Amino acid sequence: MISVIYKLFIAVGGTAKVEKEQVNACKRVYFRAKSWSLILVLSLTLLGTAGCRKFLDVVPNDTPTLEHAFSNRSVMEKFLRTCYSWLPDPTDPLYYPAYFTSRDEFDYKGETRAGNSLAGRISQGLQNTNTPYQDYWSGYEDSRKSAVKSMYKALRDCNIFLENAHTPRDITEEERTRWISEVKFLKAYYHFFLLELYGPIVLVKENLPISATPEQTRVYREPVDECVDYIAGLIDEALPGLPPVLPDPATEQGRISQVIALGIKAKLLATAASPLFNGNSDYAGWQDNRGKQLIAATYDPKKWERAATAIKEAIDAAENNGYRLYEFNKLAGGAKTYAMNDSMVQLMTIRKAITESLERNPGVIWSTQEQFADLKGNAARLGLNSLGNMLKLLYPQMYSQDQSYQAQYYAASWHMAELFYSNNGVPIEDDKFFDYANRYKPRRATASDHHTTYIPTGEITASMHFFREPRFYADLGFDRGYFENETTTDNGGASFGVYLRQRSGETGLNGYVPKKIIAFESSSSKGVSGNPYSPYPYQFPLLRLSDLYLLYSEALNEVKGAPDGEVYNWIDKVRANAGLKGVVESWQAAAYNPAAPTNKNEMRKIIQRERLIELAFEGQRFWDIRRWKTALQYWSLPPTLWTTTGTTPDQYYVPWVYGAPRTVSFRDYLYPIAQSDIRANINLVQTYGWQ
Repeated sequence: MISVIYKLFIAVGGTAKVEKEQVNACKRVYFRAKSWSLILVLSLTLLGTAGCRKFLDVVPNDTPTLEHAFSNRSVMEKFLRTCYSWLPDPTDPLYYPAYFTSRDEFDYKGETRAGNSLAGRISQGLQNTNTPYQDYWSGYEDSRKSAVKSMYKALRDCNIFLENAHTPRDITEEERTRWISEVKFLKAYYHFFLLELYGPIVLVKENLPISATPEQTRVYREPVDECVDYIAGLIDEALPGLPPVLPDPATEQGRISQVIALGIKAKLLATAASPLFNGNSDYAGWQDNRGKQLIAATYDPKKWERAATAIKEAIDAAENNGYRLYEFNKLAGGAKTYAMNDSMVQLMTIRKAITESLERNPGVIWSTQEQFADLKGNAARLGLNSLGNMLKLLYPQMYSQDQSYQAQYYAASWHMAELFYSNNGVPIEDDKFFDYANRYKPRRATASDHHTTYIPTGEITASMHFFREPRFYADLGFDRGYFENETTTDNGGASFGVYLRQRSGETGLNGYVPKKIIAFESSSSKGVSGNPYSPYPYQFPLLRLSDLYLLYSEALNEVKGAPDGEVYNWIDKVRANAGLKGVVESWQAAAYNPAAPTNKNEMRKIIQRERLIELAFEGQRFWDIRRWKTALQYWSLPPTLWTTTGTTPDQYYVPWVYGAPRTVSFRDYLYPIAQSDIRANINLVQTYGWQ
């Protein structure tokens, strides 16, 4: 008997909602991989018809649809691509949750059209249960290039694939096993994405049969611990059938390997062990009508032990298969980099750890195949197509000709400038040699400062822009700081001729620029009218080796009674790659509290800050802040800029709070589901705090 297409939507969303959301037979589904890129007409795959019509969520038993979809290897491969096509798009700044739903990492400044986006509304505290924003539970589609994808529709397609993968006969068993394993991983990943957003979720272990009773369709959200065990089990099932690494990266980029799967399992178990889901008393009263507690209120230290084991397994697999922290080779960079000094090479190591091509970057384990582009996030409806192109609107205005290309409409949050360490490798507020009280005071750059790589001699900028760690200068563009790309050097990177000028009446707009994620090869006008923004199409990373190193340090710190050399080892690897000395050495040399790394609680803060710095602007901060339960510290920071009317250094370098801070409460850690879903299914409970 052929299993039917996922019937959960009748239970969750109501019949009327299902009818409204039926997939058009001619909808194009994209699978982004270098050799797999094609447009898949999903209905032709499912129905084998030549016309445009809607297909139903429930397929009668005697319909030959699924036999047609799995009649041979070719159409089965198309369905595999369909399963991949549901991956959330991390290059969409307005639909993906990690960027503009708060304003502590990125900021849309005074761009009111971006403020009216789904992300912008969440950042203003306007999330709701009538029509939840960024609704990955039920999904949201627009008529342009992007959508908030329903992860439950994704799971439906994964189950259809798994239930029918045995059908084709013109495929080797080795290839069939690999495809099945890939879809099992995708099924696990879609559940994990839902769990990160919603906590307890409905587990879609299999699609419901046509004979399912109404009671069987009234599904439950399962406790987080049960969800974690199920997801981890799916990944374990997938692992034996996956290749350790992609056999042919040039043609298979975007597909899943054992190293990727182990890395995501590590992230899953670290999330499960973290304060949001491990002993969270805020959710002590969250039970369903079965009396099941949905998030454990009692802390379980064994969760961190389990996480540590999984993280180490992922690290070992990665290192054994050739992954290592990225280091930039200036001689391999060509005519624009061969003459760079050691300080600039260090900055390029940090920047190109994100933007380097994958075949030359051993530090990226998994990356998206999506590209930054106009029209994402339903930008056309907002009134400016380029609002959906994050990199385009983050690019700085270096020349007056850039002003016509919407450059610098977005920015790095002003607060990010205070996050990075001093050049002594400790927080600027804890560095006894850093003049923290006068950090906003203007200072003129002199040759004796040894900042000629970063700030032109003779220029005046804020004191906080001096004596900072390399990641500060690699990650941020700032007023009177050089912005290095290949169009601003004519001597092989020995020097760069353009620095940012952002005061009132000058070329650039107010705000820090997240230089780290803007590729060295990108350009805009180059000072010539008619030259539009020219991006460098790199693959944005989803998982880097440095992420796993820091995660392992975090897990070990939680497992052990006190930090020791093993805890320090993994964080120090990341710091060394960023040009810093180890934690213990740095704190002993420069911190007001030199013993902080020997204390478990203080070391936890150090590791968390290291993650916020190392993974800044990579879409990781949002998830970390949630799992750590530190949103009140960060998401409530008020939108801030330097004074926009300031023309002199003394006038300009004054922090200006230009908007109200967001009110944050415990309910903001998890997304609500639509109230209509609750009404349609008496067994579903609303996310706690959103009732």
